[in-house]
Amino acid sequence: MKPTTELLKQIYSLSFSVNSASGLSWTQDDCKSGMIEMQKYVTTVAHDVLTKTTPIIGDWKGIWGPIVYANDTTATSIHADNTMAMYYNESENVIVIAIAGTNVNSPYGWLVEDFSVHKTVSWELVTGIPNSGNISTGTHIGLNILLNMTNKEDNSVVTALKNFLQNNASLQNVQIAVAGHSLGGALSPTLALYLADTKNNWDPANKTSIGAFPTAGPTPGDEGFASYYEKQISTNNIYYLSQHNAIDVVPHAWEKGDLEKIPTIYEEYITQPSDANPAEVLTGTLATVAALNALSAKNIAGIPVNRYKQISPSTTLEGTFDTTIDDLISKKLKYIRLVLPLALGKYAAYLRNLVRFAAQAGTQHTTAYHSLLDIEVFMTAYKKILNQNKPKNQVVLEPYEEAVKSIAKIDLQKIDEAALAIAKENE
Repeated sequence: MKPTTELLKQIYSLSFSVNSASGLSWTQDDCKSGMIEMQKYVTTVAHDVLTKTTPIIGDWKGIWGPIVYANDTTATSIHADNTMAMYYNESENVIVIAIAGTNVNSPYGWLVEDFSVHKTVSWELVTGIPNSGNISTGTHIGLNILLNMTNKEDNSVVTALKNFLQNNASLQNVQIAVAGHSLGGALSPTLALYLADTKNNWDPANKTSIGAFPTAGPTPGDEGFASYYEKQISTNNIYYLSQHNAIDVVPHAWEKGDLEKIPTIYEEYITQPSDANPAEVLTGTLATVAALNALSAKNIAGIPVNRYKQISPSTTLEGTFDTTIDDLISKKLKYIRLVLPLALGKYAAYLRNLVRFAAQAGTQHTTAYHSLLDIEVFMTAYKKILNQNKPKNQVVLEPYEEAVKSIAKIDLQKIDEAALAIAKENE
């Protein structure tokens, strides 16, 4: 399937819409109420998206979901680790399976699904097809979560898809678009391939064609998996359109050559002090990404991480360094040296750069795609829907603030307030 420009924007809009629980959490003391409220929330947001943004994205109906998954449903504070939904547009005769990205406050999403790359799982163990390469352990875990999600009728997404086709016997040539951003950018092509490889089980009449539409995704598998996937593309078993921002850090994982580019991805704008000594950099700009770079240089647990390979082809979108965000961060951190312990004062410049790097990485991985994918009109309407439904007493940070908090472990608001207070005292 090769979608029109307008249909493509609709697919991406629905893809982003399933991230409604990102940055939110629900308290519970009975092992169920928080989970119920979270599911209710994502369902309400999805309903409002389908009913209130029709002039923007067209007439889509829910087939299944959205379903939200939490790895620990008994915790006193519940958050979404994965979310997925399936929609149908009759006039387009298209089904969209939308997969959420990494929730910024999901350690399970970050540490297990995103970063479990030291070992791989054979794709043959997943679908029974030999010589099909390997996917990362994290991708395998994420795929299993998606395949085992069930709705109130206890139907998985594959069962719901099969039932939809059977219940609408007159449908022919239905196009299925599997889309996701970030973590969803790794899981969406993987789920699309799973559907293609198991198509006889859920679509024996061959009524459908399958397409994968990942954005900003890290590499799901190794060179063998990429090679197998590319054969499915060349034989038209899957239509594949992957897009990523050239200055987004996330799509640079986990292929060796791409990982090596991360430390200098913003070097034109963020440079270390002229007297920088790597041995002294405790909190330098590259502290976080250096760990990623190290992964590409050695084998871990006997698995050569540098065998990971992105699926081709992939379309590169030319993002622009966000000077507005960078200026805002620089202004906030003008007095950062004043709030550091005296012994760490000399590292103030490095800390500023780390925060600037994190803020830019967060921006280029999230809001930058709104303009690059031409979905700004939808995202404005979507943000309004989120604000209208936001649970009480919850603070939602901007993407760059979330990135700084996650990567640099710094709360910009607290530092800003403390630094300004000290600066006033010294005036």
